[in-house]
Amino acid sequence: MIDSGSRAERWVATRWPAIRARGLWHFVLLRGVLFWGGLMFVAMLVMMAMKFGITHPRFPLLVGVDAGLCLVGGLVWGLSTWFLNERLHRVLLTSKRLP
Repeated sequence: MIDSGSRAERWVATRWPAIRARGLWHFVLLRGVLFWGGLMFVAMLVMMAMKFGITHPRFPLLVGVDAGLCLVGGLVWGLSTWFLNERLHRVLLTSKRLP
């Protein structure tokens, strides 16, 4: 384990190997779609309900669009986070900063 370096380096050194072992799609679906996409969906749903009200005639359409966009956003977030963490992990391995 590394004791120095940035917070991101320490996180990648300690937590990333276990997360990485579960696989790309497990990470993308769990952390990207369900966690990030789910949080964004709920946040946008609350904001739309406050702005338009749940009795608005197009509220169900807005919820559907919100769900689709948050799904795609969660996939993009999960994939980009995975590849950035992989890149950092590779850099740390080649610089011998990881055990």
